[in-house]
Amino acid sequence: MASIKVVTYNVHRLNSPSKRSQILGLLKRHKVNICLLQETHFQKQKIPSIKHMYYTQWFHSGTDSKASKGVSIGLSKHTTFTLIDKCSDQEGRFIFLKGRIGTTTFTIGNVYAPNTEQIPWLQSALKKLSSFSEGTLILGGDLNVALNPTIDTSTGRSSIRVKSLSKLIRTLQSLQLTDVWRTLHPSVKDYTFYSIPHNSYSRLDYLFLQTSHVQHCQSASILSQVLSDHSLVEMVYELPHTPPPFRCWRLNDLLLKSPRHVERINARLTEFSC
Repeated sequence: MASIKVVTYNVHRLNSPSKRSQILGLLKRHKVNICLLQETHFQKQKIPSIKHMYYTQWFHSGTDSKASKGVSIGLSKHTTFTLIDKCSDQEGRFIFLKGRIGTTTFTIGNVYAPNTEQIPWLQSALKKLSSFSEGTLILGGDLNVALNPTIDTSTGRSSIRVKSLSKLIRTLQSLQLTDVWRTLHPSVKDYTFYSIPHNSYSRLDYLFLQTSHVQHCQSASILSQVLSDHSLVEMVYELPHTPPPFRCWRLNDLLLKSPRHVERINARLTEFSC
C-alpha cells in the first residue's frame, strides 16, 4: 500500500444498523483506509459490535449519558495496523491510537469538541495528545471552531474571541500541526457545516498533519454532505518508502547430504586444484 486515505466525518448518529450500513458503504466506495467518526451517540455499555467485511478494526470512546457524543476510529482490512497503545476520555469526546502501519509508527487522533467552551477543551485534549503522541501524528475531527473566521465562515465572523482563537492556533503550532486542506487550498472558501438557525456556513471539520509530513499529503478535499449535516473531509497520505529487508544468501545444508551433489562438488574441486 503506497498511500492511505484518511477521512474525518461527523456522522450525526450511528446507532441505527441501517445508517451504519449506509455510512460504511459510503466510506468503502471512497476507498477510505482510516475513518475518524464523531457524534456516534454510542453509550459505553451499548457500543454495537460492528462487523463489516471491509472495516475490520474498530476503536471507540463512548459516553455514560445519552448526550450526542461518541467518537470512533475504523480501519480497513487493507490497512495493516498493529496497536501499541490507546487513550480515550470518559465523555466520548476523543480517542488517540498509537500503532504501526508497516514499519512506521503512527499516532492517530480523533476529537469531537463541545459547542461551548471549545477552546479550553481543545487545549486540554491537545495537551494529552502531546504527551501520548509518538511517530507520525495524524489528527482529525469536528472542532466546533472556525480557525480563521474571515475565510472559514460565510459571515466572516465568529462568536469566539480572537484572543482565544490565537491561543488555540498557538497550541496547534506547538505540536507542529498543520491544517492540510487549508495548506493545499490557501485562498479557497469552502465549508463543512451549515447552521440553519444562523443561516451560515462554517468550516468546522479538520485534518491535521505535522508540518514536516505535509509534503507527503497528495491531496485534501471537502466532499458533499451525505447522510449527515456535516461534510466529509479527506486526505491522501503517501506512506514513507520502506526498503525491502536485506537478504543474505546461504548455502542449503541439505545439498551436502546428497551423494549426487557431493560428487559434483568434489569433481569441481579436483578441476580447480589441478
